[in-house]
Amino acid sequence: MWEAITERQRGYLNFSKELIDCIGRTRIAVIGTGGNGAVLDQLLRVGYQHFEIVDFDVVEATNLNRLPFCAGAVGTPKVQAWENYLKSINPACTVLPHHKRLTRADYAWLRDIIAAKDIVALGTSDIEANLVVTRICAELKKRCVIGPGSSGLWIVSTVTNEGDPEAENATGFGTDEQALDDIDFDNLRSRHAKLLMFPGRPEKYYPEVLEKLLTRQIDNRSCKIFVSMVNAAMCWEIVKNTAVMNGLDLEGTRVTEFPVFQIFDPYKGSAFYYNVQEGQLGIPNWLTGDIEWHEYKRPKE
Repeated sequence: MWEAITERQRGYLNFSKELIDCIGRTRIAVIGTGGNGAVLDQLLRVGYQHFEIVDFDVVEATNLNRLPFCAGAVGTPKVQAWENYLKSINPACTVLPHHKRLTRADYAWLRDIIAAKDIVALGTSDIEANLVVTRICAELKKRCVIGPGSSGLWIVSTVTNEGDPEAENATGFGTDEQALDDIDFDNLRSRHAKLLMFPGRPEKYYPEVLEKLLTRQIDNRSCKIFVSMVNAAMCWEIVKNTAVMNGLDLEGTRVTEFPVFQIFDPYKGSAFYYNVQEGQLGIPNWLTGDIEWHEYKRPKE
């Protein structure tokens, strides 16, 4: 089945036999299997086949607007629904599911999982789980691909952990010198919600909805169109990282390295880069590939 799944992408630039073989061997940890975690569907159909997944939630009817499950999956743990779904497409794939809510107490347990993987796809929006994952990836020098699934934008970056900055110290939260047990995560949650309001995102909500999102009165909004864009962005970024990690040349593209995010705004039909640490927008020149950087003043929320 794997040969059939990967056959028709052969011949696209960079999709050489060597890269596709590397894809088939790469081990992926997906932390959070909701909207962002739907990257699993994309990854499987590109040819990845070794997954370990972590999520505490169960499938709800409202999840069916963006996850590839049927009504019969409602009430099932998401990780179990994903295992069933992925194996229904490629029975030979390996899926290790963990129905678990991540907290700081799970650091050692999760470290063992990530240590055995090649790339991490971070799909949880919980700040405590995020900091646990990013700290482990920084410690182990593992590449972590991120992209807010509820952003309404194609948005993605790779934290390579090959130098500064690491994901946590670029947030400005001031937690990077603190032990996990000393961090006030309740205090950070609203600040984290505001941090995720990348350029182009706040304008996509009606004002009263944006206010409720920033004060965490309602759940993040999710639309299949935009979630699928993020899933595609994360999958493509993981493909690029797979090539680089295996010493294969990339033609016509490159890994998007944190603190820079690659963004496409479907409302405006425009693509740009955002340096989350410097607060700068980068406008790419399609003809030359050069990027022109500009200061960006975040609009008042």
